[in-house]
Amino acid sequence: MRAGWLEALAAQPAGLREAVAGLSEVQLQTPYREGGWTVRQVVHHIPDSHMHAYIRFKQALTEPEPLIKPYHEAPTALLADYTLPLEPSLAILEHVHLRWVTIARALNPPDFARVFVHPATGRWTLDEHLALYVWHGDHHTAHITALRKGMGW
Repeated sequence: MRAGWLEALAAQPAGLREAVAGLSEVQLQTPYREGGWTVRQVVHHIPDSHMHAYIRFKQALTEPEPLIKPYHEAPTALLADYTLPLEPSLAILEHVHLRWVTIARALNPPDFARVFVHPATGRWTLDEHLALYVWHGDHHTAHITALRKGMGW
């Protein structure tokens, strides 16, 4: 399964880029569901979240069971950088995933059993963490593609 997760993680930036290709400013300001984030906010959120995930992954490889610091997603989505064009966030996601996948592909199987501790959700192995972020990126990209389909974009 791990090899598939790594392939999926490597492909996510291109998938997100494809999901938002050609969207207008009005479309980018459309929430993917009632009360939800706009497409623009979703696109900026994904690399924010994945940067945290990448650092947690590295911490678990270099520290014994580190206690990680969570971040608050909702207020983060209200900061000024979430009004920027999409390109900076798409580029960040591409580069973070390149680095993350490079590290992960160089690991030995026992390395994926290394652990970090999240103060709210407990212990996470790197395998669990990797699977979660494959789901996370795909989940948010699906928000955008489902909105496009539903709106006929």
